Parts: sequence; C-alpha cells; structure tokens
Amino acid sequence: MIQKVSLPSPLKLIIHEIIDSTNEEAKRLARNGMPEGVVVWAKEQSSGVGRRGRKWESARGNLFFSVLLRPDCSASKAMQLSYVVSLSIAKIIDDVLPSSVVVRCKWPNDILVENRKISGILLETQLDPIGDIDWLVIGVGLNIKSFPKDVAFPATALTHEGARKTISAEIILKLFSYHFLPTYKIWKNLGFESIRTAWLSRAAWLGREITVRLEKETLKGKFKDLDKDGALILLHNGNERRITAGDIFI
Repeated sequence: MIQKVSLPSPLKLIIHEIIDSTNEEAKRLARNGMPEGVVVWAKEQSSGVGRRGRKWESARGNLFFSVLLRPDCSASKAMQLSYVVSLSIAKIIDDVLPSSVVVRCKWPNDILVENRKISGILLETQLDPIGDIDWLVIGVGLNIKSFPKDVAFPATALTHEGARKTISAEIILKLFSYHFLPTYKIWKNLGFESIRTAWLSRAAWLGREITVRLEKETLKGKFKDLDKDGALILLHNGNERRITAGDIFI
C-alpha cells in the first residue's frame, strides 16, 4: 500500500496505485476544471510517455507524478517552467546523494548524475482562445530504485548512486514540495533571470562542443548560453543559432 503523504498548500495530492499515465490523468482533470496545484502520483504507469512520444519505463519503486499549473502567461513564457522543475529535482538529488556526486541539468529537461540520466520532465499545455496558457501539466519521472539498461543514453537511479536504501517516492514528493513552491514563487514574482542563472550554474556541457538533433536537421556547435526566454544559444559556423526544441549530445 502507498503510505499517506500530505503536501503543503496549494498542492493537493491525488494518489493511484496504477494508472495509464499521470500526465494523461492530470490533463483530464485540467479539462474538467481542476485548479492549479493538483499533483497526480501513481505507483505504476501502464502507458508512461516521455518527450516526443517516447516510452518512459515505469518500474515500481521509482517515482512518476504530474503537476497541474495555471500560470497567467504566454505559451512561450510557460516553457520556462521546465527550468523551475529541473532545478527543483536537482536540489532534491543534492539532498539525498553524497555531496561528492555531480548533478547536472541537461537541456532541455533532463537531470544527469555523473553524466547518466536519472530524471526526465515532460510539459504539455492547453491554450486559451487568445493564445495564452489555460493550463500546463508538468510530468516528472525519477529513477529511485532501478533504471532501464537498454537505452541510447546511459541511465542511473538514486540508490545506485549512493542514496539510502530507505529512500522512497513519498520522501521525494515531500522534498519536491519544499523546493518547487519557493522556486515557482520566484519565477512568478521576479521573472526568469534568477532561474536562468541558477540553471546555467548546473548546465551539462555549457561551453562545450555539442550535437543538436532537431526534427529535420542535426547541428554541431558550441553550447554558448540560454537566452532570456530559455532557448539554447548555439554557436554554429560562427553564427548564433537560437534553439527552442531538440535533443543535445556530446
């Protein structure tokens, strides 16, 4: 059985033993008018999905949850919330792993531990009639006890990297609320700049030559910066290229 977990207001936790996808359930709730702050958590997903429709391995013992938000902003600005959540997850990992372990944020929305993927984030939105955000669902997958082996990018899990064997999804959810709520408040009240600076301090491969895989082309260049909106700035053939979606590799 799932242990009881209470999260601070305005977060409201909805718990499932098994569900198709926490993101799909959060979207269903959003369409039915549920307010900001709903957190959908499942012990197991039967149809977990990552970015670009990729299957997300959903083994029991790991953490899968989604947060429903209703920020009063444009769609482009709402994408900055990926960085808010990435920073929150990175801080959680700092809390539960030895201080010697290196935790990095990989653009656009993965978390790496010692250059192995431990967490991924998926944002899905619905716009209102004038093109602003009606609702936004942020899904998070975090490997706690196990990780997939047959994957293109190496993966890992918290217990594999030195977390106590007693670490659990319940503990991680509590830590998420402690880190996410103040970071979200900073973003809403003060804007993106401090979030951008904090994310860049953890950025994987900043200043290095990377490969950027886009939908219709692949580019090589130097990861120079994030712009004020959160797009990756790639120095490619002597020119700056602004990248808003894609995957990066070294």
